Amino acid sequence: MRHRAGVWAMVGLGWLLLLTGGGHPVAEAFAQGGDRTEYLMVGYAPKGRVPGVVVYRNDGGTLRGKWTNGQAQGRILTETAIPQTLTEGIEGTYETTGTNPDGRTYRGKLGIRKVGDKVYTLAWTNGDTGIGILAGQVLVVGYGDQAGVALYALKADGSGEGGWTTVATDGGIGRERFFGGGGLTATHRTAGTLPNGAAYEATVTITREGNVYRLVWSTGEVGIGLLTTAK
Repeated sequence: MRHRAGVWAMVGLGWLLLLTGGGHPVAEAFAQGGDRTEYLMVGYAPKGRVPGVVVYRNDGGTLRGKWTNGQAQGRILTETAIPQTLTEGIEGTYETTGTNPDGRTYRGKLGIRKVGDKVYTLAWTNGDTGIGILAGQVLVVGYGDQAGVALYALKADGSGEGGWTTVATDGGIGRERFFGGGGLTATHRTAGTLPNGAAYEATVTITREGNVYRLVWSTGEVGIGLLTTAK
């Protein structure tokens, strides 16, 4: 199975990212220059699995997150992770509280472990596991069976460029860009490189459902994404 997707070029400090679903701050992070830049943050998995994505803002050690998955019917939910024991940076264990799609609250625990320069694995007590990329004070996580995570900086023509990782890459980060669709919600060509430098090409179709985005690659992966804005 070929894995792709990804982290943006980190140029310029001080942007405040906002989830478009509710207009609430997600995090301060590095971003590309300009008056306004949008990002698509994606959790993905092989066809037949249910991908999920979480975007956490590090608020003095507490991780305040927005999340969705393939079964949330386009809704964006919340989760707060309060640190219990930290070993280095955000590594450690957390107590979590959040809201399910049916409106009920939940509680649990979360463990975060660093496996690469900016790459972390996550495990929740409900059995979910994830892989995340840290960008400034933002941790973007893809979760689910064989999950990957991707971050794209978007251009005015609807194309995007960024980076990606999965558990299988052992902390490495690949690159990918999509282009040629004439808008974000379209079928695009993709071109990228694996963490080992090998090149690949494919296509990806992006559609919108409520406040979230669904992605389907010609290579078989499916994704769910949240759109953010830096300004």
